[in-house]
Amino acid sequence: MNEQEFWRIVAEVNRLARYQRYRAEELTNHLGNLSREHIVDFYIHFNRFINQAHIGDVYGAGSLLGQHYMSDDGFEYFRYWLISMGQNAYQQALINPDSMAQLELTHDREGYPRVYDESYCYAIYDAYEKVTGEKIHKEAKVQESWLHLPERADFNWMDYNHVTLAEKFPLLWATYLANNLDHDAARKRFTINSEGISGDD
Repeated sequence: MNEQEFWRIVAEVNRLARYQRYRAEELTNHLGNLSREHIVDFYIHFNRFINQAHIGDVYGAGSLLGQHYMSDDGFEYFRYWLISMGQNAYQQALINPDSMAQLELTHDREGYPRVYDESYCYAIYDAYEKVTGEKIHKEAKVQESWLHLPERADFNWMDYNHVTLAEKFPLLWATYLANNLDHDAARKRFTINSEGISGDD
């Protein structure tokens, strides 16, 4: 399976899943009809795309998109969600994270955007176990692929000290402010320091 085949599966799952919350279930169903080798290849591509999106600007833009600064786990689940949005959304986000302001989002009952999807990765695990009766992490090809993932650099937040989120991501910032009636409070919602992005709850 090559990259284009990977993205074709993501697009087909999105077409069949009427709502975002059903994507993981549909992904399990779709992958469950493929061979062991194809599920493994899909998972390897998925891991590589997760790794490629481990970028400070994607984190900062994602915090604004989700209207909340992200934990390490939250950023992981955010990247699952970003992949689930499809090839164009993913690739544009890596080139220009501010482009995520143009994505069509669904919201939870409290009005926050649904930009996390922990279950999307578990869907791959479930499909593999359904087909093989085993855990995908024990697959030799998967273990080998981990050895060849490029090491992810830590974000150098000192690079952000000279710029605000409003300046760095103007479209996302405008969208964020539009959803907050108290603009002064909203501007204090996110701060950048040498340790990262934090927010006042």
